[in-house]
Amino acid sequence: MIKKTAFLLVVAILAIGALSAQSSVKGTSVNGLTGLMTTPTARIGWEKSDIGLDLGYSYLGNEGDTTHIPRVTLSLFTKAEVAAALALGDMDDMELMLAGKFQFYRSGGSSMAAGLDYSSYDWDTKNNTNDPLTLLRPFIVATYSGDFFDAPAVTSMTFGWNLDEGNGFEFETFNYSMGFEMSLFPKTFKNFIFLMSDFSNYGFSRAMGGATGLNTSRGIFNTGLRIDPVKDSQYKFVIDLVGTDLLDANRGFMIDATFGLAL
Repeated sequence: MIKKTAFLLVVAILAIGALSAQSSVKGTSVNGLTGLMTTPTARIGWEKSDIGLDLGYSYLGNEGDTTHIPRVTLSLFTKAEVAAALALGDMDDMELMLAGKFQFYRSGGSSMAAGLDYSSYDWDTKNNTNDPLTLLRPFIVATYSGDFFDAPAVTSMTFGWNLDEGNGFEFETFNYSMGFEMSLFPKTFKNFIFLMSDFSNYGFSRAMGGATGLNTSRGIFNTGLRIDPVKDSQYKFVIDLVGTDLLDANRGFMIDATFGLAL
């Protein structure tokens, strides 16, 4: 039943998306894939260059806890991208995140991609053990572009699964997220400032906790501004100012910057 529902939703997205061919800002999510806070998009960061490189950094804070996340993303042949990020928390917590996706469909403003997230959290500093916690998260994502009250907008929906090493990489939970990115007052700001939001039943991190952690018992809502001051086909510079987990008392914030160039 879940698979059938997911298929019908994806088909609906592609049908609506065929009506318009607007494109997104193509900022990166926290784990490095092109997307929003936790929701990837089906777009590739550099779709007009065979190779593109993005370097990014995120600072997340909530209730006195902080997380620093440097990352690097490589776009390949306008169809694929791979990313690596390292989440560094308080008390020497560390989580390695690797991700990749392949865009197998694109027509006008609609696209679909399949990907895989990998994360490994070193529990040594907390539990005095050398056994890391490993999680695999395969996913499929559909993205479509359109206009929302005459403002260019991009919507993405992601479906995936958690495969936990502790359960022998068997199915653990079903993941869902939806993200929305819209040009804010385009006549005034000339597509330099975007409003973005995403809602998910998972966080980008398995272990960091708080607004950045994984919680399957409730939804996580993030929203904020994405600023795109550089309009150049060879370079990219994007700044994100985001409120994280805003529906929970443990809400926080994120400051993020991405610099990229076509090679």
